[in-house]
Amino acid sequence: RNVSLSVQPGQKVSLIGPSGSGKSTLLALIAGLLRPDSGVVSLDGAPLSGLSDEARAERRARLIGIALQAENLIPFLSAQENVELAMGFGGRPGREAAARELLARLGVAHRAAHRPRHLSGGEAQRVALAVALANKPRLLLADEMVAQLDADTAGQVASDVFHSDMAVIFVTHDLVLAAQAAVRWRLQGQQVVLR
Repeated sequence: RNVSLSVQPGQKVSLIGPSGSGKSTLLALIAGLLRPDSGVVSLDGAPLSGLSDEARAERRARLIGIALQAENLIPFLSAQENVELAMGFGGRPGREAAARELLARLGVAHRAAHRPRHLSGGEAQRVALAVALANKPRLLLADEMVAQLDADTAGQVASDVFHSDMAVIFVTHDLVLAAQAAVRWRLQGQQVVLR
C-alpha cells in the first residue's frame, strides 16, 4: 500500500518481514506476474502494467530473472532442458553449452539429465536459480534463494549473486544474509520501511 521504491543497476536489496506480510506478492508485482490495483510498476522507466500479457512476458524473459518459492521447474523436462527452455524464451544462442556451464557453476551439472522430482530440495532450488539466471537478467528477483542449501553451497551462491553486475531483490528470513545487502527493505504492517 502506497509503496514507492527504486533499485539502481547492480544494487542488492534484501526484503524481510514476517510470514504473510506480502514479500512474495511484492516480488510478483515487480516481476509483472501480478498487476497492481493502483499505481505503476516500471522497468527501465517503462511501465509494465500498460503492456499486453505477451509484451510483459517478453520483457520479463529478457530483463528479469525470477526464482520464487513456488517451484518454477517444468516437471517433465530435465534440469538441463528447463534451463535451455528459459534461454529460448530470451532468444539466447548456444543454449546447450551455456546451460551446462550455468548448472556447473551452481554445482548441479551432475544432475543435468534428471527431472525435478528426482532432485533434492537444494538441487531443485539451484536449478530454479539457474533458470532465473539463464538470460543474464538485469534484475534478479529471488524468494529465499539459499533457504534449502547447505551452509557451504549457500555461501557460494550468495557470494556469486552479490558479486554480480545485476540488480537483485531477494526475500530472506536470514538476517545475516539480509544485512549484506546495500539496501534493506522491511515489510511491516503493509508498509515498506527502508533501512
